[in-house]
Amino acid sequence: MKNKKWAIIGGVIFAILTVVSVVMIVLDAKYSATLEILVAPSAAKITVDGKEYKNGTYKMEPGEVTVKITMDGFITKELPALLTRGGTTKLYTYLMPENESMDWYLEHPEEQMLLNTIGDARAAAASAEYLTENPIVKVLPLIYANYDENWNYTEYRVDGGDFEECEREFCLRVTDTTGGNYEAALELIRENGFSPEDYEIVYQYKPITPLN
Repeated sequence: MKNKKWAIIGGVIFAILTVVSVVMIVLDAKYSATLEILVAPSAAKITVDGKEYKNGTYKMEPGEVTVKITMDGFITKELPALLTRGGTTKLYTYLMPENESMDWYLEHPEEQMLLNTIGDARAAAASAEYLTENPIVKVLPLIYANYDENWNYTEYRVDGGDFEECEREFCLRVTDTTGGNYEAALELIRENGFSPEDYEIVYQYKPITPLN
């Protein structure tokens, strides 16, 4: 009888653990998006689809939500945020005082430090996004400067960015100082693991100006 009793208790415990595990799996699947909130001032009221939150990291259901940030004496901010399954959405922002002056932050050192942290975080996130969208940036600039066996000098370089000549937000620019090196520049891009066909490329011949 005692063994049977313990077998029943063990079975009940196993069933409870199984149910808990299933519930945790379901909840984890349901709340598979992550929202990181970092807002200044720290006392601002933050609502996501009407539910109030504080600065921190939260697991949420995927989908588009509306974030509203308010505080007396500051301009209300309302903005959409897209929460993706398995992804992290970073909400780093601040409220501007109604007088559109930053003096309030200067008068509150802790809030100014928070504002600086938000600025640094936004810059880091923008840099990471830029690098993800334009991975060739990791190897730029590409510079070739060399003399051949007859002491003929060749020089050109490849840079990336939003140049005045670009039609897209990001393009490559070949600057050729000795002339006739456009195809060589394309080959240099390929040698570094990237396809020139994936980019808008502008070319400029800019000969070296001799010193007087």
